[in-house]
Amino acid sequence: MRFSVFGMNHRNAPLEVREPYQLARSELEEACRLFKEVSGCKEVVVMATCHRIEFYRVREVKGNPRDEFAAFYRARGLADPEKTAEICYHLHETSAARHLFRVASGLDSVILGEDQVLHQLKDAYSAACAASTAGKILHRAFHLAFTVSKRVRSETSLGAGPRGVPGAALDLLKGHLKGQPPAQALICGVNDATEIILEGLSRWGVAAILANRTLKRAQKLAAEFGATAISLDEIPQVIGRVEAVFSATAAPGYMITRPHCALADRGDKPLVLMDLASPRDIDPALADLPGVTLFDLQDIQHAVERCQQNRAAEIPQAQDIVEEQVKVYSNWRKQERQQTKILDLHREMNRLRREELEKFKEAFRPSDYRALESFSHVLIRNCLKLAPKMLGEQEEDKKGE
Repeated sequence: MRFSVFGMNHRNAPLEVREPYQLARSELEEACRLFKEVSGCKEVVVMATCHRIEFYRVREVKGNPRDEFAAFYRARGLADPEKTAEICYHLHETSAARHLFRVASGLDSVILGEDQVLHQLKDAYSAACAASTAGKILHRAFHLAFTVSKRVRSETSLGAGPRGVPGAALDLLKGHLKGQPPAQALICGVNDATEIILEGLSRWGVAAILANRTLKRAQKLAAEFGATAISLDEIPQVIGRVEAVFSATAAPGYMITRPHCALADRGDKPLVLMDLASPRDIDPALADLPGVTLFDLQDIQHAVERCQQNRAAEIPQAQDIVEEQVKVYSNWRKQERQQTKILDLHREMNRLRREELEKFKEAFRPSDYRALESFSHVLIRNCLKLAPKMLGEQEEDKKGE
């Protein structure tokens, strides 16, 4: 059995190349079945995120993963997948395990140490289990990957701090308010960034108000987190009640301006403004108002960069943990291959034993023949006791060569 991974990620393929090959989480189970069918692989896990598309595969004999990739995507209706297959990477056995463990621990992510990829790996593995395409080798490899991730996050600080701009904005707010979350917050825009912010505020128990140009979109997302949805026109009516504003829209001009704040009766209540947009959503002049603190995208990105620098110092320790588990996987695979060889040897010796016994069956009395048969069983059993040592010596000889 041969374990390998074939795929592409943010390092070897730009977004415009990866985009046509994306798979939704709901498609992963069927994708596992289809890939197994068109490839002839014994085991399959399909991993698909916005930054990577990977096929973890186990075959009995050597195959051509580029042909498998092309056949899979042709079956899904894509034209000319062969060209993209040429840029994909293909890693085998310990290199494939090392890659999987690095992915799970956040060492191979766009944002060093982020944990979203771990959830995506678990989704991919669960889909393969549901599709019955994960077997003994992939079960072992993925469970070791989850162990690596857990150890890296508990034994190092690789995953500490914000994981991207939305997380950094939340951390900046928490630090500015000295750990005391605001009672109410306003979020402008409906997108991935504001969803992360809503989730974070929800965990803090903050009453959130979500504003968007299209009210229906705001209502849909707000409902998931128990927030209130409003239109952009209603911002002046609510900004006086909140202590924090997050804005991350694609608007060409300012979303929050002096008139918005002038209309609000804030009294002495402080206001923290978080501008996550480019171009800016919040008029920089608001920073001059009493009680108002403004963090723009540059401030937030600096916080991310500082965090990334701190995390980078944890890379050597995280890599040591990865290598420890690679060795565990490698030793397990060695034992598995040895056990398979011993079973094959046992079957072959038994076949030869039966053939030889059959030749002499007529020359012995029944009782003597039974004794001879028992002796042959004992002889083979004792010979097989030597097999692990002999096979181990063969492996060492191969390494020496």
